[in-house]
Amino acid sequence: MSNMSLLAQTETGAALQPGFFDDEVLDQFQIPVGAWGDQAVDWIAVRLEWLLAIIEWPFDKLIGFLVGDVLEPAPWILVVIAFFVIGTLARNVKVGAFAAAALSLCAVLGNNYWLQTARTIGFVGVAVLLCVIIGIPLGVACGRVDGIWRVVRPVLDGMQVVHSFVYMLPFIFFFGIGTVSATMVTMVFALPPLVRLTNLGVRQVPADVVEASRAYGAPEWRVLLDVQLPLARAAILTGINQTLLLAISMLGIAAIMAAGGLGLVLFQAITTQDIAKGMASGLAFFLVAVVLDRISQPEETENTGLLRRIRLALAHRRDPEALLPAGGSRSGADSADEPQSDEGTLAPLTAAERRPILGVVLGGLIAVLSVFMTWSSGAGFISAYGRRSDEDLAGESFSGLAASGGSWFGYLALVLGLMAAAAAVTSLIAPGRGPRLWTTDGAVISSLALLVMMIVYVLASPSDLAAGQSHGAGVYVALVGALVASIGSVLWIRTAPHSPLHPLSAKIGWGRVAGAAVAVVVIGVGAVSGWSFDQRTDVVITAETEAEIAELRAKADADPTQAGVVAAQISALTSQLATEKLVVTDGISGEGPGLGTWSLLVALVGLAVSAPAAGVFGRGEHKQWRWSAIAAGLGAGISCVALAWVATHVRSADPSYLSGVGAFLSMVGGVVLVATTTGVIKEFRRSRVYADHADEQPVAV
Repeated sequence: MSNMSLLAQTETGAALQPGFFDDEVLDQFQIPVGAWGDQAVDWIAVRLEWLLAIIEWPFDKLIGFLVGDVLEPAPWILVVIAFFVIGTLARNVKVGAFAAAALSLCAVLGNNYWLQTARTIGFVGVAVLLCVIIGIPLGVACGRVDGIWRVVRPVLDGMQVVHSFVYMLPFIFFFGIGTVSATMVTMVFALPPLVRLTNLGVRQVPADVVEASRAYGAPEWRVLLDVQLPLARAAILTGINQTLLLAISMLGIAAIMAAGGLGLVLFQAITTQDIAKGMASGLAFFLVAVVLDRISQPEETENTGLLRRIRLALAHRRDPEALLPAGGSRSGADSADEPQSDEGTLAPLTAAERRPILGVVLGGLIAVLSVFMTWSSGAGFISAYGRRSDEDLAGESFSGLAASGGSWFGYLALVLGLMAAAAAVTSLIAPGRGPRLWTTDGAVISSLALLVMMIVYVLASPSDLAAGQSHGAGVYVALVGALVASIGSVLWIRTAPHSPLHPLSAKIGWGRVAGAAVAVVVIGVGAVSGWSFDQRTDVVITAETEAEIAELRAKADADPTQAGVVAAQISALTSQLATEKLVVTDGISGEGPGLGTWSLLVALVGLAVSAPAAGVFGRGEHKQWRWSAIAAGLGAGISCVALAWVATHVRSADPSYLSGVGAFLSMVGGVVLVATTTGVIKEFRRSRVYADHADEQPVAV
């Protein structure tokens, strides 16, 4: 009896209490880490509220000032001008112009996207500014005092090993979700490379230089400011750039923390599967990231793409020293733009060059003057496709710059004509001087781009609804100017004394030919894709729909008491058609202007030209250079055609008429065709002659 009772008690106990090898036994040995953390957070929130307020104050004030008081209220054009000035002062005019153009594109996406762009710039700016304020002094202290570095280094290791999702939790607990806590997390994530590289830069200053300055009686603060920091400048600037790249990579996590900006818009687009919002916000996000990176980018890494640089920054968070340039000299491309010898002089202008150059000047000026002449009469030309008010303008005429005239075709004709003329005039005054594109190949590219655009414009078909439209004299004058400038520039490049900075590869550039083939494929896909999407009510209503509407109106006439109901039915029907029916016109259809067809033909010519440009029919360096310039001009012309089509309708089209993705693909294809030629074109500069070799062929340096 007692044995049975003992067995029953054992079985009952085993049922109530798991054995040691049962996983459920772990519930009886729980360590209350979560409870401890909860108690610690509550205690800190109550007892150290004053300290949390002190920590939060600079973040809150800086974000409020930079975003709320400066960027959001400022007109977009002032912000664009400011970034042009910043980019020019920090780097050069080219970077400043790129920053202005990229931010302008963000602005024309819409007011909401511009607002989020301003918030993104402010958010990243505050995070990087605070990293600089904390990171550089801390890095200097680590570089000068070994004891500080021994303490700071394991902390930096921990910040880089622990995932950001872990240390974002305490910031959310203490400061809530929003921009302030997101900025703190971003700063923690992006700070270590700046401290490490500043420390490295200070330590790498040659010891004999430091000792020499001390031997001359310089105090320690002068040694730091006049010797160590200037010599550590390259490492510090690289650290700032790495910090910026890491801050940009954190924008997605900041969006999860409900911080504003383009990251939040992109996050919303992903969660709602809104393709339009995702494309627009993704483009703006990319442009802002590129602008900030280019402004802070070290000279030695200028040719490295943004995505690769962010990937390298993430991969080398623990050893950012590997990202430092091998030497402190400027890149060969930059230094090659400057004279490198006091003896050598740029080759003077030859008699054979002068006449073609004058032809380029004449053609460019003719094209410039043409835009002030009549381009369209009786109706709009390109604008009539997207705006009803341009379909009947009998007795009226419009210039190349008017919305109903040339519109953006006229604007681009003005710009390209000025570029060609400026390149020619610069070479007449100071051969080989001035901006890189204001030279022989630049004149070829701008002149041919103008010629391609004007040929396509003349061959394009007008809208069927604009029966009274006719081209004005300005169109044909622009075409003549483009032809004169193109002939002059091609003759000029045949005689211009230019030479490569480095010998071109002896191998055939099949990669360039393949790139041109890809460009043709992209442009071909763009040609058969939609160039316009029309949802206007008067376009989508078919004959059957008109009959149905007529039947409803007859019903209302027969029974006036039903007039209100019938009117509501007609309104609902037309609204439904405007939403569901969509008239898509591709680039080769007879219902459209046919811009895709002509762009594809020009692309095929560009593919044929890319063969001699790649050395298929002879590997002469000058031959490759000349044909590359011609291919680049053709590609630029295709992009100008697509850009002018899109920009014209952005300027004047009715709200329900949109340019299509086919135009965008054509624009991209033109850019790809141009990109296949840049490797050769950028190598050529005007040759240099030397006193000891005055009678010999000029040599490039």
